[in-house]
Amino acid sequence: MFAGNSVFLATGAINGTGGLRFPHVITNEGNDYNPSTGEYTCRILGTYWFSVALGKGQGTPEHVQCWILVNGDIKIWIAFGVNYTANTSSVNTVSGSGGFHLYTGDRVHVGSCIGYIHDYSETHFSGVLVRPDA
Repeated sequence: MFAGNSVFLATGAINGTGGLRFPHVITNEGNDYNPSTGEYTCRILGTYWFSVALGKGQGTPEHVQCWILVNGDIKIWIAFGVNYTANTSSVNTVSGSGGFHLYTGDRVHVGSCIGYIHDYSETHFSGVLVRPDA
């Protein structure tokens, strides 16, 4: 029996205790994403797809990196190198995504970040339930 759906998209980025928070919620069907903590908590056992995009301002000299973590375990690394430059005066982005099988109560967030991350809509975190377990 299928108990509903779960999908969220949140933008912006604020460094918080334990990771990034994405306070501007675009959609949060199921209310499984908490913008106060930046954490997604699994409500429906199944397979999920998560994605994060990090924005870095042109000319920002430092290395920028974050990880997608599941229950505190590093799963996916997202990074700009120190010498990254582009022929633009705007924000540049890098993204990472992956699928995970989650159990009820599992937590997913973006954390262990280093460097200045642009806090506008170019930086976002999203997740969707792809297939619930039977």
